[in-house]
Amino acid sequence: MQNPGTHITKRDRFRATIKPDSDITANTTADLRSEIKLLVADGIRELDIDLANVGIVDSSGIGLLVATHNALDRLSGKLTVVNASLDLCELFKAFRLEKHFTIQSIYEAGSG
Repeated sequence: MQNPGTHITKRDRFRATIKPDSDITANTTADLRSEIKLLVADGIRELDIDLANVGIVDSSGIGLLVATHNALDRLSGKLTVVNASLDLCELFKAFRLEKHFTIQSIYEAGSG
């Protein structure tokens, strides 16, 4: 079941793109976590999280991204964050998240 604040924009057998409609904060991570768990349980091994509509990712959101990476990594899967704003890219770099999963800015993803 898809949560109201999240859209699955692409899906095939092992890969999906999920696009949150708003910031990823303590108020929204539970719904997004549930959606991701359902996708992984359904066989998704490569997950793109499209941040085009996201301006803020707080510590809960960072934790969710790390947990998602870890869960997919245990299954030989892959997390990619796409369409991140330059501010979010800088935040992710500060946490050295690019060492764990691919992060593409809105310019690298070709939509900016």
